[in-house]
Amino acid sequence: MADKISITICGDGGCEDSYSVTRTVDGLPYFLSITDTAGQEEYRGLWTASTLKSDAFLLVYDITNPSSLQTLDHFMGLINMEAEQRVEDNDRLRRELGARCAEGAPVGLPPPVKIVAGNKCDLKNGRAVPSRDGLEYARKHGCGFMETSARDMVNIEETFALLVRRVVDTRRVHQQQSTPRPPPFTRGTIGAYDGAAADSGGCQCQQVNVPCHIDSKRGSHVERNGIGIARRIQQNARTIASTVEQQQGIYGHSRKTISNSISAIQEE
Repeated sequence: MADKISITICGDGGCEDSYSVTRTVDGLPYFLSITDTAGQEEYRGLWTASTLKSDAFLLVYDITNPSSLQTLDHFMGLINMEAEQRVEDNDRLRRELGARCAEGAPVGLPPPVKIVAGNKCDLKNGRAVPSRDGLEYARKHGCGFMETSARDMVNIEETFALLVRRVVDTRRVHQQQSTPRPPPFTRGTIGAYDGAAADSGGCQCQQVNVPCHIDSKRGSHVERNGIGIARRIQQNARTIASTVEQQQGIYGHSRKTISNSISAIQEE
């Protein structure tokens, strides 16, 4: 089943229309629901109610009309406010759902994707907006950038493919951010296990300050550094024991030698 992606076209050069198409991008089918509001000044007041929940926005300007690039500021402001609102709504939903959030299920909406397109690139002699200016505008607002020609079908399919790829990437990142993370290790100390502390999520270790956590099911500590410390203690114990044995051997040999010397003197 094809994933659905909603796209709103705004700015210059189009007409008010809504339609759906299916496109294959990177071997996968996508159902594109497209709302074209470009060129409709009276449509601006309806944005907050009908189109701001789109997955992606294609902001179009006319390369032969410098003012059309600045006109995009109005739409860019609306989209940026929508992006901020989505962040706030997502945080609120996470707090309300809490532990009820299904693992791996995205919460709320990902941020909207934005692409700036300079249309009518076929009119080379009439160009009034250099490609560099369009690219700088797109970078300033964190958007992708393309130059297109609707009449000659230049970069039209490529622009929609770019929109689809960016929406897919944004959804994947949003889902990863929505996946619950395991609780971080707390700073504790190595020592005796305390059942009450485990039940309350605390740590009653009393000696060396190392990262650790409590496994309340087994009733035991699991220390990141504990195994290494225990091994070093065992190695040190073996070294001390070996040294003691050597010293005892030397001491015993010396006593035997002294005793033989005393016996020899007495016999003389």
